[in-house]
Amino acid sequence: MTGAMFRVMLLTLINDRGALVMAFLLPVLFFLVMAAIFSSTSGGPAQMRVAFADEVQDELALRLLTELQSSGSFQVVGDINQSRAQVEMLVAKGTADVGVVFPMGARALDDVAGLGPAPILIVSDPVRGVAASMLSGQIQKAYFEALPDVALGSVVAVIEDQFVELSPEQRSDIAAGLAEMGAGARMGTQSGWSFAEMIDRRDVAGRSLATNHVAYYAGAVAFMFLLFSCMQGAVSLTEERESGVLERIMAGPGGMAVLVNGKFMFLVVQGFVQMLVIFLTAWLVYEVNLPAHLTEWFLITVLACMAAAGLSLLVAAACHTPGQARSLWTVIVLIASVLGGSMVPRFFMPIWMRELGWFTPNTWVLEAYSAVFWRDAGLAEILLPCGLLALLGLLSLLAAQWLALKRARL
Repeated sequence: MTGAMFRVMLLTLINDRGALVMAFLLPVLFFLVMAAIFSSTSGGPAQMRVAFADEVQDELALRLLTELQSSGSFQVVGDINQSRAQVEMLVAKGTADVGVVFPMGARALDDVAGLGPAPILIVSDPVRGVAASMLSGQIQKAYFEALPDVALGSVVAVIEDQFVELSPEQRSDIAAGLAEMGAGARMGTQSGWSFAEMIDRRDVAGRSLATNHVAYYAGAVAFMFLLFSCMQGAVSLTEERESGVLERIMAGPGGMAVLVNGKFMFLVVQGFVQMLVIFLTAWLVYEVNLPAHLTEWFLITVLACMAAAGLSLLVAAACHTPGQARSLWTVIVLIASVLGGSMVPRFFMPIWMRELGWFTPNTWVLEAYSAVFWRDAGLAEILLPCGLLALLGLLSLLAAQWLALKRARL
C-alpha cells in the first residue's frame, strides 16, 4: 500500500507541469540569478557605471584616470571632458551609479598634507552609498599603482618639513628612487598605499539615506505583492470556465468582454487600495513625502495596477486549469521581482542583468517611483515608464479578452 501511494504521488507530480516547474526549475533559476548578483559584489569587477570629470587636466590626473578607466571594474558613462554639473546630473538621474571629479581649485594630487579641498571628489546618491565606498577603494588602489612616486614623494616632503631636514645627497637619492618608482608604475609595477584624505564626497540627493531606502522598498514591496494578489482574482476566470459559468455568461448581452472588463476593474481598484495603504504607512511612519508628489504617485500607481491586472488576466486566460495559472504566475512574479529590483536593489546586479530588468514591469514602476521620490521629478520625466505600463496593461487586457473568448468556445 505504501508503494502504491508513492507511485500515485509520483505520477501526479510527473503529470503536473506546474508542480514540476515549482519544485525543480524555479529553485535553479533563483540560484542562478542570486549567484550572478552576489558573485559580482563579493569579488571581481565592481560592475558600476561611473561618470568622470577632469577639470584639472594635468599629467598626474591623466595618469590616475587612465589607470581607473583601464581597470575593467567600471562602465564609463560619457567622457572625461564633461563638467562637474553634468556628472552630478548623471548621478542624480541614476544614469551613473557614482561620479569622480578632479575639481579645479583643489590642491594637487601630489600635495598630501597641504591645506585646501581634496584633489578627488566622489559624487554619489545616498541611496547608492555603497557605490561611493567601493569606488573610494578602487581609487586608492589605482592611485598607488599609477602614482607611487607621487604618494611616497609627498610623504618624504612631510617628513622633511615636520621632523628632519634631509641632506642634498639624501634628497638626490630619494628623487632618483621616486623617479624609478614612477617609471615602474607606467610599466605596470604595482605599489600599495593608503590615503583617504585625498578623497572628498558630495551627495546629490537632498533626503536622508534612510528615507530614500524606505521610498524604494515601499514601491518594491507594494508592486510585488500587487502582482501576487492580482492572481487570486484573475484565476477565477479559469475556475468559471471549468464550472460552466462562462457558458451562461456567453449567452448574455455583454459576452466575454463584460466579464473580463469587470474583473480588470476590480483588480485595479483592489491593487490601488493595497498600494495606497503601503505608501500611507511609509508617509506616516517614515516621513516619505507622499503629499508633495501625490499627482505623480497617483498616475504611476493607477498604471501599475492596470499593468498587473491585465497581465494576470492574460496568464489566467492562457492556462487550462486554476492550478496551472497559479503556478505559472508565481514563476513569472518571482523572476520578474528578482530581475526588476523588488527583492534585490538593481544596483547590486551585474550591468547585463540590470539591462535585462528593463523587460519587467517591476523596473518600470521602481524607476518611476525613484524619479519622483528621490529626485523630485515631474510628470514629463516619468512619461517613459508610465507609457510602458499603460501599453502593457492595455495590450494584456485585449489579449486576455480574445483568449478567454477563444477558450470559452472550445
